[in-house]
Amino acid sequence: MEKILFVINPISGGNEKEDCKATVEKWWQQHQLNGQWMETTGEGDLERINTLIQEEKPETVVACGGDGTVNLVARALLGTPVNMGILPLGSANGLATELCIPGNVPKALDVLLEGQPLPLDGLLINGKHHAFHLADAGYNARLVQEFESGDQRGQLGYARSFLRVARNRPLAKFKIRTDQKTFSRRSVMATFANARRYGTGAIVNPDGRTDDGQFELCLFLPWPRWYLVWMSVLFFIGQIDKSRYVKIIPCRTLQLEADRPMPLQVDGELVGEARSISVEVLKDKVQVLRPAED
Repeated sequence: MEKILFVINPISGGNEKEDCKATVEKWWQQHQLNGQWMETTGEGDLERINTLIQEEKPETVVACGGDGTVNLVARALLGTPVNMGILPLGSANGLATELCIPGNVPKALDVLLEGQPLPLDGLLINGKHHAFHLADAGYNARLVQEFESGDQRGQLGYARSFLRVARNRPLAKFKIRTDQKTFSRRSVMATFANARRYGTGAIVNPDGRTDDGQFELCLFLPWPRWYLVWMSVLFFIGQIDKSRYVKIIPCRTLQLEADRPMPLQVDGELVGEARSISVEVLKDKVQVLRPAED
């Protein structure tokens, strides 16, 4: 019997998980699989996953939650032959959307049986933070910061945070050194993109790939306030690279120095503020199950 470890975040997406767990357990019994649960608590989760992998030797570890849970499981599986599956149970599920994994639980479970294990790049940021989706400094990270510090959740809370940041957007002068060039730019945001789109659907890196051994630095130069609506349109039609206020640069390594501290988020999690940011592509990859191509 194939062993599968399901790592579930019981509070992701703000929903109870008992119905989902019942669906998963019925599925693994139907397919005669040896399933096991591990609930995250926010303390020592990575070590607990590593211990279970060593003791139980599962063929697949499934991240059941949002991008934070996916990031946690991916870190545990970097450079191992163990496959990673994803059940998207978070609020945005950015990486699952990028990999075309269905939001419907039964259909996502089908991917665990029928999907293809394909490599997923990882990024190392400031020598300690791992990103598998998107990280950024500036505008979007400030938005995450505003939203987390507010007392209103959901779409209305997000909209209020968006308007506050739009009125007082961060701006800094970046000194940038990549493996190809060195230059300076005044920017509102620098995105370090292993993928193409945010969980909201906004496409920040139209030609990006998650398995090409590089990432893209997406620089957003200061735009006129009247341009914000058109900028939003370009995001959602996948043509942000056509904007005169956006520069997209392929990289394998990056060193960025800002003239002031900027908020930094990694895979949807705010990790503080930084003036100096380093990014590099990791040699090891994660084998993630994606829908089979026709």
